[in-house]
Amino acid sequence: MPTQIDTLPAASQPCMLLHGLISTPGEFTTVRQALERQGAQVFTPSLEGYSYTPGMSASKWQEWLEAARRELYAYTDAHGPVVLGGLCVGAAIAMALAAEEPKRVAGLVLLSPTLFYDGWGLSRWLNLRHIGYHLPFLAKWIRIDEREPYGVKNPQIRKWIAREMRQQSLSSAGAAKLPLWAIREAERLMKHVCKALPTIRAQSLILHAREDEVASLKTPHYIMQTMGTRDKKLVVLENSYHMITLDNDRHTVVREMAEFLRRPIAVPQHVEVTAGQRAAATHNTIELGNTVCQPL
Repeated sequence: MPTQIDTLPAASQPCMLLHGLISTPGEFTTVRQALERQGAQVFTPSLEGYSYTPGMSASKWQEWLEAARRELYAYTDAHGPVVLGGLCVGAAIAMALAAEEPKRVAGLVLLSPTLFYDGWGLSRWLNLRHIGYHLPFLAKWIRIDEREPYGVKNPQIRKWIAREMRQQSLSSAGAAKLPLWAIREAERLMKHVCKALPTIRAQSLILHAREDEVASLKTPHYIMQTMGTRDKKLVVLENSYHMITLDNDRHTVVREMAEFLRRPIAVPQHVEVTAGQRAAATHNTIELGNTVCQPL
């Protein structure tokens, strides 16, 4: 198990965190506990059709978004506007909601955000995924095995995750196998988010590992370039892979999140985006990552 994170100054801004693709809120256990020890309110919901369940059926990204919206509405009705965050594809869902629900999302915390699958550690089979996307039978049944390094640079934590993978179909780093249909829907969501980025006015914190094996620094750089808000900060982590909530830099992740949650955050208002801004976002996406913009 990861070691306990040292005590940090209190945080008070309510926070809702969305886990990665076909995984569970367990990805946030270490970070959530560290923040809660300081009085932070951290909510890590499961989402119907998106969170891992044994034998789960295929679902659409729009269903994921609506499931997250229901949780956001319930939480903000009780606590007011929140800082919304997510890991990997969960960060994409968070950005989509921030664009559509600006009065409920006071800020964004984007952990290893993924808008382009271009990391150094991806399975060679993933390069053939677009063939399966257009063959529904294949997309429904093909599963891609998770493999070393499981998103983790720390060798001790990696061994612990590998043991969980062997013993069961799920670990703290996610499912042992990812269905092709889920990867397809994730990329469709990414395309949607790329178009919506110029409309986002929420203050944003982005944390991304330089050696992320799933998504390179192209994603956070693209977000910094395209997201509508001027109040955004990118922290590049130097000693982790994709699962930054579990890996060597998890202490830095907690510290940056705690500082962000302590900030006074103004709730952004909805801002109309001009056709020129949308066209620029589309141009930037095509320039920075053809994978997202090709028809899926």
